[in-house]
Order: sequence, then structure tokens, then C-alpha cells
Amino acid sequence: MAHHRATRAEIDLSAFRHNLQTLKKYLEPQTQVMAVVKADAYGHGAVPCARIAGGVANYLGVAVIEEGIELRENGLSTPILLLGGIFPDEAEDLVRHNLATIVSTLPVAQALSREAEKQNKTVSVHIKVDTGMNRLGVSPENLPALLDQVRSLKNLKIEAVSTHFSSADDEDLSITRTQLEKFQTALTHLQKQGVPMPMIHSANTSALFKFPESHFNMVRPGLILYGVLPSPSLQSVFEREGNPFQPVMQWKSQIILLKSIARGQPVSYSGSFTTQRDSILATLPIGYADGLHHTLSNKMDVLVRGQRAPQVGNICMDMILIDVTDIPGVEEGDEVVIFGRQGDQVISVEELAVAGKTIPYEILCSVSKRVPRIYKNG
Repeated sequence: MAHHRATRAEIDLSAFRHNLQTLKKYLEPQTQVMAVVKADAYGHGAVPCARIAGGVANYLGVAVIEEGIELRENGLSTPILLLGGIFPDEAEDLVRHNLATIVSTLPVAQALSREAEKQNKTVSVHIKVDTGMNRLGVSPENLPALLDQVRSLKNLKIEAVSTHFSSADDEDLSITRTQLEKFQTALTHLQKQGVPMPMIHSANTSALFKFPESHFNMVRPGLILYGVLPSPSLQSVFEREGNPFQPVMQWKSQIILLKSIARGQPVSYSGSFTTQRDSILATLPIGYADGLHHTLSNKMDVLVRGQRAPQVGNICMDMILIDVTDIPGVEEGDEVVIFGRQGDQVISVEELAVAGKTIPYEILCSVSKRVPRIYKNG
């Protein structure tokens, strides 16, 4: 029944493939790519996107073990890294499904080693260094000791050393520069000690474009693969050539009802909008249960017949109202674009994020499971 819903998310997998291939043009030929498909590929569908990425990327990045298992159970054989790490009691499932994980503590490494020995397997681990995010990771000072301890454990293979930038999306580059310097210092120290240098990765989408020296031998693009910029600070990178990345998702609905409303009438819950003229309002079957944030109430436009129409009144759980008074010929059943293109007009994910005072990641990840994904060009 879900596929009968008027509200839907259309996913263009050819755009996803294009973005992956375009991204590689910004890298040295030997630089590997970890395509981040966590959070159900930022709401786009992890399995379909991972199948496309598996033919181009060297690695897939997920956040939690269930996401990795889902990909394995759907036939994905590409190496998969759990970016969020694991609890010791998840070691059995991680080893069984041939997943890799970041490690920043000895107890997790020991649990993995015991389980890998039981299953007669070797587990790849990526040692994470905390250079300033203060979330996960081992401090640079304790990195050599942890590497020595992990190397002494059976059935573990240290495949990479990594870090995570806290502020690469920001206009102020100083924090990321400091983190990168700390990471490079730690790597240099290891090199001087004769520690074998495994794969190294640190660059997310923003760092990838702002700090080429952060590429090392693998990068971790996320949001850019879905054709969305993480922050306005990245727009300047593409000012001359134009953004070569294509949005992968369009979010659409349809008009379920048209109604003439007299001037001076309150609209929707709490009457947060009052008509200032005789108006024609349209009702759409989409609301905050579908992921359209309540905070966008009275702050966003949609596209109808290639023109912008303001959303009016409080966004409800299942419905919103839009003002189509100035758009001639509107009919019930007309397609409405929440974000995406219609004719010459575009409403971007970035625009909605600014209007809702949030980030593009949240707009995409909020599109709920009850919104059917319609895949094209797969």
C-alpha cells in the first residue's frame, strides 16, 4: 500500500553514481574512497545506494552493526566499516558478518580477538585517534601503546589509522587545521618509531575539498554523494565551475483538496497564520510524521506548476496547507515539490535547512520510513 501514497521520495540512482564518479576527479588515482551509507544512506536507502557504490568505492561506511548486517544480508561483499564502533557483546555478530570496526580501547580489541579466534577468522580494525572531537578515539599520546597492544592480539589486522574532524563544515578553518596537524604529528611519530603505516583516512566531505592534504590514501565522502552541500562555506569551492554534483532525492506530494478561504480566517492548529486576503489554500497529505519539521511552519515554500507557493499555518502530523492564490489553474491532484526541481524552479535541501535553522543532514535523515522511496535509473 505504501507505493500508493501521493507523498513520495524519488531517488535517482544515476545521480548517485555520477556523484561518486565526479568525486574521484578531485582525488589522486591511488586514493581510495569509503562511501558513507550510514543512516539508511542519509535517508536514500542503504541497500540500493550501496549496490551502486560497491562498483566504484573501495569501502562502505556505516554507523551501527545492524546497518552493516543489513548490507551483508542483501549480498554486499564490499568491505564495510562500522564508524561508530561496537560494544564487546557485538563482537560475535561483527566477526560472523565479516565487518570491520573502528577501535579506540583495548577491551573492545580483546573481545574481537577472542571472537575471531573462535570463528577462525581475521578481523580488520581501524584505530581511531581523537585529535579534538572529544567523542571517540584514543589520544595521540596513547596511540603507540594501543597499537602495540592490538598488534599483539591474535586474529586482528590493523588495517587503518583514522581521525574525525569536528568543524570541517565551518567557515573558520583553524580548528580543522589544528586537528590535522595533531594527526600528522602522531603519524610522523609512528613513522619514526618504525611502526608500519597502514591505510590512513580523515577527510569527510568538507575536508576533502578544503584540505587536500587530509586525503592521505582514503577519503570518507558522505553528504556530497547525495548531491547536497554540508554547509554554505563549501559553496565557494564551486563558485567558478558551478556545483558538479547532482541532488539524488526529490521529495514530492500532491494536492488532496483545494478550498477558498475568506480574508481574516485562522489556518491550521493554533491559528499561527491568518489569511490577509480572500485566498485559495491547498491541502497536502504530508506532515511532521513524514519528516517535515514542525519548525518549518510558515517559513518554507513548495513548488506547484513550476511556481513557488508559501506553506501556511502550523505543519500538522499528516498534512500541511499551502497558499496557491497567485498560481492560476491549480487543480486537485497536482504534483507539489517539497524539495527538488519543477520546471525552472528549484527548492534545495540546503534552503530548507536554513529556513528550519538546522543542517542539511537532518532534513534528509528525517524523511520517514512511511514515505515510499521510488527508485529510478538503478
